[in-house]
Amino acid sequence: MARLLRPEDYAVLVALFGILILESISSQVIQSATAKLAAQYRAVGDQAALHAFVRRWSTRTVMALAALAIAVVAFAGPLAVGLSLPAFAVGLLGVSLFFAGSLTFALGLLQGLARFSWMGSVLIVQAGTRLLVGIALVLLGLGVNGAFAGATAAVGVSLLVAIVPLAALLSAARGATHEVELGAAETRFFALAAVVLLAYAALTNIDAVLARSLLPPDDAGAYAGAVTLGKIVLFAPIAIGYLLLERTSRAHARGEDTDRALGLALAFVLATSGLVAVAYLLAPVLVVGVVIGSQYPATAALVGPYGIAALANALLSLWINYFIGRGQMRVGVLLAIAVLVEVGLLETVVTDPTSMVRVVLVVALATQAAAVATFVLGLRGRRTATAGR
Repeated sequence: MARLLRPEDYAVLVALFGILILESISSQVIQSATAKLAAQYRAVGDQAALHAFVRRWSTRTVMALAALAIAVVAFAGPLAVGLSLPAFAVGLLGVSLFFAGSLTFALGLLQGLARFSWMGSVLIVQAGTRLLVGIALVLLGLGVNGAFAGATAAVGVSLLVAIVPLAALLSAARGATHEVELGAAETRFFALAAVVLLAYAALTNIDAVLARSLLPPDDAGAYAGAVTLGKIVLFAPIAIGYLLLERTSRAHARGEDTDRALGLALAFVLATSGLVAVAYLLAPVLVVGVVIGSQYPATAALVGPYGIAALANALLSLWINYFIGRGQMRVGVLLAIAVLVEVGLLETVVTDPTSMVRVVLVVALATQAAAVATFVLGLRGRRTATAGR
């Protein structure tokens, strides 16, 4: 898309994807909480509780997402004006939000039940469909609207694929009547997880959404290129986070060690995404030319520091999965503070793409340090409690 669209149109597309990714990460509250509880019920063999949970929360999820989608479609005009985006694409965004939210619930069930082959297949189908349909529509002359229509279709197709391995569970859950004492606890856990993941979503995507309004069109296009390259670092280890949450939730429910899996996950991401971030620092011109094309020369100066910020946020996602798996939800306060600081700095000190990258980098590194400190303090507390027994 970076090659098929003009830089200013590509900035529009990245802003739209930024909103969709913001929602997708936000709705991972559904996925992460679903995975945590499904893994917990699976660990103790409580099928009745699992069925009741699926029945209760599938209904709530679909109803809430339908209301959100209708609201976005109804107010597509004013939203498009406020965000400086095409009205048709904003209307499609409402449909995408419904599909994406429903998909995250299905992915959460697959994750919690350790059906990782199916989970990976769903994500591959989504990426492939977005690529093929989006490019076809752009080549037909539909521009940004066609590119985003391809993304909407991709989420819908992947949702249909995700339902296949869950058909038996959804059928069993439909007739579940088992009353679960954890119903209130589930609701509280979903609410706390919402704070954590909404904050993380804003922290990692708010700059992409605001770039269109804070920067001139050409600068916004250059910054969009850096965002695209940063997402490679940020999302490459996403499967490790899925595994970590399931392993941590299951081990915590059984009273087993949860820290070894965290250490392995952090080491793997440092060795993979870290390598990509180093390549951005050492050969930015080459990387930009290969990935998004030579029409974004200003991006080369941005991609190195932005890659480091993305690496810090990739590691932060592992900390979040670990904390959620253990039920330590106070990390949401830390993330909420980081979001407020980032938005305040973006709105007050940004004058060009370079200053925007600096804000993102500083906030990402500070938040990473705070997450490590939170883990160390928690570890000391657990050791003290163990020694006192």
